Amino acid sequence: MAERINPAVMNKEVNFFVNKGTEAAPNWVMVGCGNSKDYGGAVNMVTLNCDSGKRKFPDGEEADYDAQLTGFVFEYDPADAATNVSAREFEEWFKAVPQVRRQYRLAGKYENDTVSTFWAFIATFRTSGSNGEARTYTIAFTFDGLPVLTNQTATP
Repeated sequence: MAERINPAVMNKEVNFFVNKGTEAAPNWVMVGCGNSKDYGGAVNMVTLNCDSGKRKFPDGEEADYDAQLTGFVFEYDPADAATNVSAREFEEWFKAVPQVRRQYRLAGKYENDTVSTFWAFIATFRTSGSNGEARTYTIAFTFDGLPVLTNQTATP
């Protein structure tokens, strides 16, 4: 794990990990072919018609978070499945009925960067690309609960 030289720099690299172990004994495997990660949440607002006019307030429920991952489709040898995460594996998890809730993590590259760890279901899965070009996949995740924010340590 690299230590940050400058105390404040733009966060240009965030990696996406899948826990291929258990919650008690995690095995965080980086999605090596991921090239775009979107992450965020929203709070539902309600509008109240008060005597003084309309006012907006949070509805009192926890925020709804989601994430989207885009990556290149790589075909891995089955013997390398434990150390890689493929588009095929994501698709198999997506189409399973019932789908299993999995643990994921977005983590900055440097020590003390923000790490967001969350449980989620795969809400959508899509591959695209023209013949002769690199195929890509896009996955949307719906969180089950709120993310836990920590700092990056020497081992992700």
